[in-house]
Amino acid sequence: MQKVNRLQAAVVDKVSTLVAAPSRRRDEALQFTMRVSGVEQLSAHQRRVTFTAPEFADYAVTGPDEYFGLLMPHPVAGLRMPDPERYNTRQAVHRVPEHERPELRWYTVRAHRPAVREIDVDFVIHEHVGPGTRWAAGARVGDIAGFRGGGSGYQQPVTPQVLVADEAALPALSAILESLPVDVPDLRVYLEVGEDFAAPAIASTLQPVVLRLHGERGDAVIAALADDPPLEPGFAWVCGEAGMVAKVRRHLLHETGLHRQQILFSGYWKLGHARG
Repeated sequence: MQKVNRLQAAVVDKVSTLVAAPSRRRDEALQFTMRVSGVEQLSAHQRRVTFTAPEFADYAVTGPDEYFGLLMPHPVAGLRMPDPERYNTRQAVHRVPEHERPELRWYTVRAHRPAVREIDVDFVIHEHVGPGTRWAAGARVGDIAGFRGGGSGYQQPVTPQVLVADEAALPALSAILESLPVDVPDLRVYLEVGEDFAAPAIASTLQPVVLRLHGERGDAVIAALADDPPLEPGFAWVCGEAGMVAKVRRHLLHETGLHRQQILFSGYWKLGHARG
């Protein structure tokens, strides 16, 4: 079964590299339960949940924007983990009977401390909540959840680069910036957020240009790129609201000369749909 699933994943990865920069995917399904060991309110819009599990002692991230699948217990049946032999996470979760099926959402590993077997995950608390936001808002020490391994997408090229994020992608962007040396050549970093979003300080000398929304998602980023276009960027990382990501990706393709294989992009959420 694992061999078949990995073959399917390899085909998907091959097709993906035709339209986007390559990402890193784990060779084997990684799945286990974890327990909440700490909760911290970082700001009005961000809540940090710390998880512990024995498996985190040997766990290793594949990149700074490492993502994983959070499996949240069914409100009645509790946590029923999917078949660990199924490589495709969404398919594995869907095969769990509906009356026991856990909710699945993807999040960034904000920090990993193998010595104490912990990870931190920063949740953005949205106005229009989905299951992930709802779970995080009520998370308490001792709560149980499931972990399903994912991968990462950020590359560290020598050539210039552009990083674009919104509130939902801020944890991944923060982790990327903290992983970089201070002398990255021609690095452009943009964080587009709502008017009331309090963007916390990032523990890095590299700080994003914070753009407040005006008009539609992505407009502020495109205006900033048009005013100060990057010099022959070699890589772009664009993550956040799906409409913003598509709009910025089009601009980079048509206005900066970037090729599809030089842009890593991901729509974390979609305007008008429940987030997180």
